[in-house]
Amino acid sequence: MKKTIVMMMAAAFFGLTAQSALASDIDAEKIFNGKCKMCHKIDSKKMGPAVKLMNPDEAVLKATITDGRKMMPAYGKKLTGEEIDALVAFIKGHQGAAE
Repeated sequence: MKKTIVMMMAAAFFGLTAQSALASDIDAEKIFNGKCKMCHKIDSKKMGPAVKLMNPDEAVLKATITDGRKMMPAYGKKLTGEEIDALVAFIKGHQGAAE
C-alpha cells in the first residue's frame, strides 16, 4: 500500500506527460507478451481476466502489477517503475480494442 501511495505522489509531482515520455521508450507489447500473455488475452478471459475487462483505474493497475493480486504474482521487483508505467499504458490503450 505504501508503494502505491508513493507511486501516486511521484506521478502527481512529475506529471503524466513525463511519465508517458519515459514509457514510450519501452516496448510494452514485448513485456506483455513475455510476462502477461500466458494468463491474459486482450479480448477474452484466459486464466486471468481479459485486458478489455480489467479495472481501468491506472493506480489499481499499477498496484496490481507491482504487488500482485490473488493468483497473479508481483512484478515490482522484476520490472522497473518505467516498465510498469509502460505496461499500464499498453493495457489502457487496449481496453477498448478487440483482437
